[in-house]
Amino acid sequence: MGRRGFTRASTLGPIADVIAGAGGSPKRVFSRADLPLSLLQTPDVFVPLKDHFNLLLQSARELGDELFGARLGQMVSFNDLGTYGRWVVQAPTLLESIDRANRSLTHLLQSATVLSLHVEDDQATWSYDSKDSASEGRQQNEMLALCFMVEIAREYLGGNWVPERFILGGSPVHDRGGLEQLIGTNAAFHDGAGSIVFDRRLLATRRSQPREALFSPAELGRSIDVPDPEDLQDTVSALIELELTERLPTMEWVAGKLDVSERTLQRQLEATGSRFAELVQSAVQRRASDLLQDSSRSITSVAFALGYSDAAHFTRAFKRWTGVSPQSWRSRMQGR
Repeated sequence: MGRRGFTRASTLGPIADVIAGAGGSPKRVFSRADLPLSLLQTPDVFVPLKDHFNLLLQSARELGDELFGARLGQMVSFNDLGTYGRWVVQAPTLLESIDRANRSLTHLLQSATVLSLHVEDDQATWSYDSKDSASEGRQQNEMLALCFMVEIAREYLGGNWVPERFILGGSPVHDRGGLEQLIGTNAAFHDGAGSIVFDRRLLATRRSQPREALFSPAELGRSIDVPDPEDLQDTVSALIELELTERLPTMEWVAGKLDVSERTLQRQLEATGSRFAELVQSAVQRRASDLLQDSSRSITSVAFALGYSDAAHFTRAFKRWTGVSPQSWRSRMQGR
């Protein structure tokens, strides 16, 4: 397996709205990318960066729009970055905000990725470099990532601010003029990491008014870490959680995502002291517990959401895990 990173589904922002608004089919695009459309309602689910790249590429192909990543980037805000975004924009200066973004990225939002700031002479260069082994769709992802970085800077520099240059890795797009019109600044291309370039003096910019607290300090501690690309159990568990948004996960599907055979995956998991069935059971239990806390959901609805064909099968499984029925568990939780 090549190096594989993950990102939160929240980074996709309003992707379905952009596709539908341009006359495309979000359902068809997600199907081609082998991703559940329901992940748009589960922003904290982790998506492999390879699949994230591919989803953006399939979106661009669906619409015949080589600038899709940049177009999507015009509709995002730091709020689409969840806890990470709220933490980053509460720093008092732009420099401290960028430092927070760089240090906390792999913990809160996206693994196998490096954000870095380089200051030389009168220029500051803030760069985004994905270390994921996937290549298809990489430039689309980079367009989107740089737009998020611009949005973070605008929290300090104003909503109309644009960098001096917007540098993308890879070959130049055909519609360079269209890209520059979208992003409002000069676009350049090279073989290195994507970057935004601006006057270094802007790094000292402070907020005109302190931002009200967007989250409690405890939220950082509660935020689930992005899966470690070097940890197989972490990786498999994240893929199980992703597939569980639509159906019960199978080893065949997870192995396919990792580009290995089922037998190889089983052997690798056994070497870590775990089994696929145990990881699935743990994920289903966690998901079931979360869903049952929503009293507006019927037990049948919860069963269907977890991929069970009926409530009876789910109830029997839940009793095996907890010793009580889903309804009894819900009553106990509500009585706390």
